[in-house]
Amino acid sequence: MDKINTEVKITILFFAKARELTGHKEYKIYVPREISSVDLLDKIVHTFKLESIHNQIILSVNEEFVIPNSTLVLTEKDKIAVIPPLSGA
Repeated sequence: MDKINTEVKITILFFAKARELTGHKEYKIYVPREISSVDLLDKIVHTFKLESIHNQIILSVNEEFVIPNSTLVLTEKDKIAVIPPLSGA
């Protein structure tokens, strides 16, 4: 299969501490069309050097929280939000 059928270019949205650490509000990357939530999180963490908050990140796809250990089937229109712990009082 070629890249068109096996990978999609998705938009990653960064919030709070993740935005601070990456220096990006959003970024587009290629990922496999079908990917586990664990593998997607690992790819994002390693690509953007987010190891310091890895265990605290929650992902959402198109504003719906991702179920841990689930399989995702992504499209070019998908927006993945990287939501780190929020601080404040």
